[in-house]
Amino acid sequence: MRQLTLTFLSILMFIPFVHIHPFVMMSQASKSKVRVWYATALVLLAVEIALFGSLIYFFGSFSRGMLLTIAGSSLSYIVGNGLLLNQAKHYLQRLELGEVRELKWISTVGSQRKLELAAPTLDTPQLFIERLMYWRKQIDNRILHQEIDKIIRLFHLLEKKDIREAEKFLVRHSTVVNVLMQYDELENANLQNAVTRESKDKMVHIIRQASQAIEQEVTDLFRVGMLDISAETDVYLQSLKSRNLLKD
Repeated sequence: MRQLTLTFLSILMFIPFVHIHPFVMMSQASKSKVRVWYATALVLLAVEIALFGSLIYFFGSFSRGMLLTIAGSSLSYIVGNGLLLNQAKHYLQRLELGEVRELKWISTVGSQRKLELAAPTLDTPQLFIERLMYWRKQIDNRILHQEIDKIIRLFHLLEKKDIREAEKFLVRHSTVVNVLMQYDELENANLQNAVTRESKDKMVHIIRQASQAIEQEVTDLFRVGMLDISAETDVYLQSLKSRNLLKD
């Protein structure tokens, strides 16, 4: 929970007019690259500045304006920190995704994003990884967790080796995401019968076979690359020998 240290600190700073929640939200928005959080942070900051200005204006008087200013500051504290707590889970998920690939700015992580993750079609390498990680969290199966982790690792290797092959990979292995989605549906159905168990076992078997096929695919690609390097080095060494720069 180290990533939420500033959130907890913001909650502890409940003294009126000494609030840091706009800056905490701005920091989280920058790290997780979520535009709506950044915009919300700017609005909250503007509110805090306005309240501070009101405090200076009414300072020293026990007027209705001063009471409204104090009430506004308390409401700002509740709303701001409530929003921080509400986005904490999504913030941690974005940070986790950032550990495996570079994040790109998105508008929101709300319901529309969840629908994109659940959709069967695939668009970009980032969305492919996001969907794998999403279904990994939803599924309660240690074997599938291991296979998903393996597929993600292999995909990263392939992406670094040849981006065009990685794009072809998305087309060839889109079924992996569909199978995980169907497994999650069966798991959530809570149907304890032979047909359901057989279907789930079959899906686990499919993912394991897919993982093995992907590993072989990446291995073959690296093998071809090593053969190309070997042929190039042979020509290079032969040219050195022909120029009497290298002895046999």
